[in-house]
Amino acid sequence: NMDTTRLYTLFRSELADVAEPYLWADDEVFHYADEAQKKFCRLTDGIADAGTPAVTQVAVTAGNPWVSISPLIRKIRGINGADGRYIDPENYEDFQKRGIKLDARTGAPEILILGMQENKARAYPVPAADETLELLVYRLPIKALDDFDQKIEIAEQHHTALLLWMKHMAYSKQDAETFDKTKAAEFEVAFEKYCYNAQKEKNTSKHKARSVAYGGL
Repeated sequence: NMDTTRLYTLFRSELADVAEPYLWADDEVFHYADEAQKKFCRLTDGIADAGTPAVTQVAVTAGNPWVSISPLIRKIRGINGADGRYIDPENYEDFQKRGIKLDARTGAPEILILGMQENKARAYPVPAADETLELLVYRLPIKALDDFDQKIEIAEQHHTALLLWMKHMAYSKQDAETFDKTKAAEFEVAFEKYCYNAQKEKNTSKHKARSVAYGGL
């Protein structure tokens, strides 16, 4: 299983930086690994999560239309109320198109409007009672990678791809022995291409293949 120790070892061996004094210090290597994991999540949907309470549970307070949502959330895929009912996550722009007025009507929230305020969502109608909503999300990593023996949160098949962004950062280091503009650019392109394909693959697997009948063949 790949963890930060294995990633660290691979980085050192692939960049032939295995003898002290290192060209890249340990804390730099872990910083690159952390940035790579975050960048991967930004360029793809991120990490699927339905079970981390700090991220996936949202407290709704009677009389208050605003609810706090974790800054780690990239995308809300689904919301359930305490009674199991489905609540629509909706972008403000789409909500506006529906022509619903944001009035003071109270009740059990049917819609959570996103994008009106940073790290907040607006419940509509205004909650009549306290409840905890359960979210299904794509998110950024919860913990920074900053030491040996740490778990990498993204799916295992993508772990070695993190080395591409780590090398991009390593060759971008402003130092006579480490700076290589060409290599830095090459690894940046390779990583972004990898993420693009990973995202495309994910979207394909989300939509089951349907058989299509063609007429006149």
